[in-house]
Amino acid sequence: MGPFNRIGRAAAIASGWMLMAIAVLTCIEVVVRKFYDYSFQGVDELSGYAMAIVSAAGFTWALTERAHMRITLAFAYLPRIVCSALHVVALVTLAAMAVFCAVRGFAEVQASLGSHKGDWMDPANWRHANTPMQTPLWMPQGLWFAGLALFAAAACTAAVHALALLVRDRDRLERLYGPQSLDEEIETETQLAREREQLTP
Repeated sequence: MGPFNRIGRAAAIASGWMLMAIAVLTCIEVVVRKFYDYSFQGVDELSGYAMAIVSAAGFTWALTERAHMRITLAFAYLPRIVCSALHVVALVTLAAMAVFCAVRGFAEVQASLGSHKGDWMDPANWRHANTPMQTPLWMPQGLWFAGLALFAAAACTAAVHALALLVRDRDRLERLYGPQSLDEEIETETQLAREREQLTP
């Protein structure tokens, strides 16, 4: 999962900057509407695109950080081998869902490019948003699909690796793909707090 950690972190940082840009733009839009009775026409549309892209991009980072929600209520009462098997089942089902989402996302991009009409390079075949901006939909959808594809690749890699570890090294399986323990969650939050303090002028 090493390469996906680095790529996922880069995508998460880029997503954070995108959200900050949208937040600043929204604040400016509110002030301009209030005092100058003027609208930029499209901030809400850009915000919708940003949320879809950021969500897809964040899935990989959440996977590498073991931040997806897991129901662990029964784990304390189950044999260790059963818990290890459940970790693998969770990853396999997550990978299947991620692949399904990526396939459907690719189909949406294809439809927006008008590939069923023949020449997808011809802008006349592209679908546009029914908004004042008339955004070619393949542009935001392409970034959204890139996030879904990255998540699918990371989830499938994790599932295959977990299956191998189930046979060879269940301790490492628990460490890499099991849910975070309370101590690990505290350590993560502490590390994030330290990073925020370093960024604060």
